[in-house]
Amino acid sequence: MNIKQQTTFNKSLLSLAIFGALSTSFVVSANADSEAKNIEVLTVTATRSSLNIDDALTSQVVITRSDIALANPVSLLDLLSSVPSIDVASSGGKGQTASIFMRGTNSSHTLVLVDGVRVSDATSGGTSLNTISPELIERIEIVQGPRAALWGSDAIGGVIQIFTRQLNAGELFVGATFGSDNYKKYKAGAGISHGDGQTTVSLTKESSDGFDVQRDAETDEDGFDFTSVAVRGQQKITTDLALDWLLTSDSGDNEYDGFYNGSDFKNHAWLVRANYQSDINNKTVFSVGQNRNSIDSLIDGESQGIFETRRDQLSIVNNSQITEQLQLNVGVDHYQDDVSKSTSIYNVERRNTTGIFAHSLYAENAWTYEATLRHDNIEDVESENTYNLGIGYQVNDSSRLVASYGTGFKAPTFNDLYFPFGGNEELVSEFSNSAEVFFETTLAGVNASVNFYHSDIDNLIVWDPSTYQSGNIKEAKIKGIEFAFNFEKLGGTHDVNFSYTDAVDKQTNEQLIRRAKEKFNYKYTTTLNEADIYVEYQFVGSRTDNVFGIVGPVDLPAFQLLNLGLNYDLSENFSLSSRVTNLLDKGYETVSNYNTQERALYFGITYNH
Repeated sequence: MNIKQQTTFNKSLLSLAIFGALSTSFVVSANADSEAKNIEVLTVTATRSSLNIDDALTSQVVITRSDIALANPVSLLDLLSSVPSIDVASSGGKGQTASIFMRGTNSSHTLVLVDGVRVSDATSGGTSLNTISPELIERIEIVQGPRAALWGSDAIGGVIQIFTRQLNAGELFVGATFGSDNYKKYKAGAGISHGDGQTTVSLTKESSDGFDVQRDAETDEDGFDFTSVAVRGQQKITTDLALDWLLTSDSGDNEYDGFYNGSDFKNHAWLVRANYQSDINNKTVFSVGQNRNSIDSLIDGESQGIFETRRDQLSIVNNSQITEQLQLNVGVDHYQDDVSKSTSIYNVERRNTTGIFAHSLYAENAWTYEATLRHDNIEDVESENTYNLGIGYQVNDSSRLVASYGTGFKAPTFNDLYFPFGGNEELVSEFSNSAEVFFETTLAGVNASVNFYHSDIDNLIVWDPSTYQSGNIKEAKIKGIEFAFNFEKLGGTHDVNFSYTDAVDKQTNEQLIRRAKEKFNYKYTTTLNEADIYVEYQFVGSRTDNVFGIVGPVDLPAFQLLNLGLNYDLSENFSLSSRVTNLLDKGYETVSNYNTQERALYFGITYNH
């Protein structure tokens, strides 16, 4: 595709998105025979309390278990890549390092939780997304925009909370999937009852020979071998008191090219939570948990050094419905990061963080108001105060307008502060100011929304070649727009979203790396002859990257992907599934000089009871 064709294509995508989001009357008239589905969706991530998604004053995307089953994803990134304003950058395939950029912010500016447990690494600040198996996920709640006033550090671009699988007592599944590059996955899960409670145990084991991930390097296959386990349960103790618990474990090894050509990793998390409901309008949740990450870098199988971190976490949150109109949520979060078992020697090995917050939501007639205030005390780093303000107006029964403003921060990591080669103990937290306005409506089964947002991020932490250490020397300005709509027509459901993100360095006015300005996603799902069919098209615009030793940005061309999925019930208990990734066999890069997967085909069979 030449430059003229590319420009024309980009303009066509923009026109299509604008037309779809703002001119829904045509779609409505064409879909007059389809009935709207009024299903209440409750989320907890946006307010730290159970709330109808339509009442929260923030942008949210929920990926359900049925969505996951229909798409047959190989990795969590297959699911996240179709969300508006999320860019995925992967140094190869599933077994390799991968990052996400939400609404133009840095990869470390998205807080990732698993059932309420922070799972990021305390040394680098990153989260190992590729090791989380989709088979163990019940649903994913994605909150876009700053939520640091509720959750503390990292939630500048948004929050992704993953909820692990929950099966009813007596339910079980067993299955296997085989595919390209000698991919193999075995899965099993069961729901077990115990008195007034139940526990779900699920596990997967997957491996692949992989493919050569880095160009102009070793011409070998870079494979992986992962094992994931999740235990999720709950128990009623008394009428007012209930316990629930979580245990997850991801471990394995992967291969890659470079000075280090492999690694062994272990990620563990556990949580015990007590839920005390004194009356229907007052609930207190006390939780204690821990997250551990360990990665051993290898050269030809020989250990070169271990980075191991542990985070002990504790929180108390009270949700109160003061009146019919007023909800109040208050809480305390405390966690301690520990890097004492890492091979590298840090000047400081432990750090305590304590945050207190208050969140209120008030609804009166057609208006809803939200206010959140939080204070975080971070040991050896300046304390931070953050807030969120929001206002919503219900235009009619199916349309509303929302405006919000919020601040967020990202505390420097142990590597930023204390790493022996380049750490800087004078660093302060990165800080953001963000504003958003969105309008959403539903007309005769057509759901449409348009979002405008703007963010300024100060004190970005980057490597400073003049001092050979990290510094707060960057500032970023981000503005964007998102359109999304879905409707039923032609025997199926159509989901369309388009996002435009302009993320630039304030000093140089250059685009921030690995973030596309334009993204377009289209999904069509239908049932044909009792087979569930999934078609997904993605367009990702051009981006830039930087490569060590090369002066100036490196261009990454735009690319298009077409993915297919199919599920078919052979009987009441047995089902077949298949997925084709990159059907058109497009060659593309999300990180400079790293290959991505060519056309890949997967087949699976599952027994459900």
